[in-house]
Formats: sequence, structure tokens, C-alpha cells
Amino acid sequence: MTAKADTFSVRLPEETRHQVDEIARRLRRSRSFIVKEAVEQYVRDQNRYLGEVDAALASVETEGGHSAESVFRWMRSWGTDNELPAPKPDIAPLK
Repeated sequence: MTAKADTFSVRLPEETRHQVDEIARRLRRSRSFIVKEAVEQYVRDQNRYLGEVDAALASVETEGGHSAESVFRWMRSWGTDNELPAPKPDIAPLK
């Protein structure tokens, strides 16, 4: 069953609207279809990003984290003859 779709307005800069119209023309789709697809993709991306942030925060709370110093030391070693392994957490868990 398809979810009910509500209509709402979005103000776009003229150049963006022209670009959306051009994409719609080239894909032989409506402007509404292009904007709907773009918003749905944005929402998926943001939900994935926020889920990763939540997981990272949970990890820091239970496992601890890495100091900038240890991460930068590791990164400076990349591509050298003495490349270091990934650092282990050196900051205590938050809880």
C-alpha cells in the first residue's frame, strides 16, 4: 500500500530550479519526481549519518576513544617505512 503523499512548497534559488528542470527534461520526468527523489535520498543519507553518529557516541561511552595525538601520530606514519598500526583507544570511556 502506498503512503499518503502531502504537498508542500519549497523555495529554490532560480539557478537550482533551472538545474532541476534540466535534469527532469533529460530524464523525461517531472520536476516533482526529481525533487521527491532528491529529498528521499537526503533523508536516507541523514538517517544513516545520524545512526553512525549515535553508534560512535555509544562506542565512546562504553569503549573509550582516541586522542588526536595518537591518531595524528598514526596518520603521519602512513606511507613510511615505519608505518604504525591503528592506535588503540587511549581515552577512558565516558561512563
